[in-house]
Amino acid sequence: MLVDWEKDISERQSLKSLKRLLLAFYSASHMESESDSTSQTPYRIEGMRIFNKTVTVAIRTAPKAFGHYAPIVNDKVAQKSGKKWGAAQALIKSYLVSLLALLRQMSDAAMIQYLIKESERMIPYFVCFTRYSRDFVKELLRLFGSASVDDGVRILALLSLRRLVSLSPAEIADMALKGIYLTYVRNSNVKTIANLTTIQLMRNCGVELFGHDANASYQHAFVYIRQLAIHLRNSMQLRSKESFRAIYNWQFINSLGFWTEVLATYCGDRAEEQPQFCATLESLVYPLTQIILGVARLVPTAKYFPLRIHCISQLLRLSSATGIYIPILPMVIEVLESPEFLARRPLNSTLKPLALDAQLKAPKEYEHTRVYLEAVLESVFGLLADAIASQSVRIAFPEWVVPAVLQLRRWRKRAGKSWSRFSKQLQGLLEKIEQTSLSVVQQRNKVDFGPANFGGANQFMSNVSPDATPIGAYAVSLRKVKAQQRATMVEAEMGK
Repeated sequence: MLVDWEKDISERQSLKSLKRLLLAFYSASHMESESDSTSQTPYRIEGMRIFNKTVTVAIRTAPKAFGHYAPIVNDKVAQKSGKKWGAAQALIKSYLVSLLALLRQMSDAAMIQYLIKESERMIPYFVCFTRYSRDFVKELLRLFGSASVDDGVRILALLSLRRLVSLSPAEIADMALKGIYLTYVRNSNVKTIANLTTIQLMRNCGVELFGHDANASYQHAFVYIRQLAIHLRNSMQLRSKESFRAIYNWQFINSLGFWTEVLATYCGDRAEEQPQFCATLESLVYPLTQIILGVARLVPTAKYFPLRIHCISQLLRLSSATGIYIPILPMVIEVLESPEFLARRPLNSTLKPLALDAQLKAPKEYEHTRVYLEAVLESVFGLLADAIASQSVRIAFPEWVVPAVLQLRRWRKRAGKSWSRFSKQLQGLLEKIEQTSLSVVQQRNKVDFGPANFGGANQFMSNVSPDATPIGAYAVSLRKVKAQQRATMVEAEMGK
């Protein structure tokens, strides 16, 4: 029967056979629901072999038939009126409903990926029906945020969403942008270092989708950044444990990370490719920076060093990408000058090393221990190198870095005996700073403009990457070591 229908549809574009095939496909896709609508269809699908055959034939045959009655030209249905469209419209709706029903009930990753790919082929038809476009967005967002699917499914869901958004009216685009952000936030609770990779992938996918339309992206970014600012203001006013908990949680911190990445990408990494995006979104850099600074200093105690490190990392990303100066170095040195390192003897313990990437505060058993404080120092030294390297091609670098050098030398003198390993590392950092200062001075001696020439100052060493300076190369080496350590921790955790 299926073979005959397929032959009729392929050779004679038989509407009668297409209707029968789609009725059978509807029954197959609603097998698990056992609703009244499936009991009224003339076909019953019994057994997986018949189910698989029905689904395969329908997916292989129906889209080609729709192309005859409603051809697609430049990703759009060429004509949504006339006899042919009238004949095909109800059949297309039936096929879309069945396709969405199949997506909802499938649990096998390979089958889900196959169905998403086939659904993407139908996007020009989805766009013709707002209701089914909404349903498709909801289903893609459900799969995107599902803990039971792999990253391949998430990437395919993003690709389909991006294409759907590019072809749909503003209503669907807004729904997709809002949905992908909220789905990310709901699933951004870090439980282990292993699931950080998935969260970062979801963040990158969301950032990619926000590259569709500058005005729509600005509207959503403004609303949600303002929401974060209101939460922070309330917490600063109330000063209660509950209000602090509303800020010091993974969802809030990862929300800041999401908008940091959006602004760093479109006002920095891709600013030259998409200048309109940069011009539209750039005004949000300042309020986001103020929020992150406020969060970092809300509860400035030693057990929240990991959270402060996350905030500093976000500010570094924002500053390095956009070229906007943010006073990050004082925040890093504040951590070093904590009594935990200068006035209190650390507790020795046999606890395993702590992955700060997966922490917002020190676990109770780690507080004041050498294991915890060494992990903090490793992160702080990496941030120090990154923060200094980010300014290493500025014309004022030798003068700018002097206060930090004096503070670091003082710290080495006061805390060097207790933290000998880090004292040696700090000496290496100071040497790289000195080498970088000398190279900048040498380049300055070659210029022929004065301090009042801001254009010349801005172009100074513009052809040199910060990573190519002595301190920049040192920062890169620290990042590589950290990446290797993190990969080892992830492997160990996955192997449990």
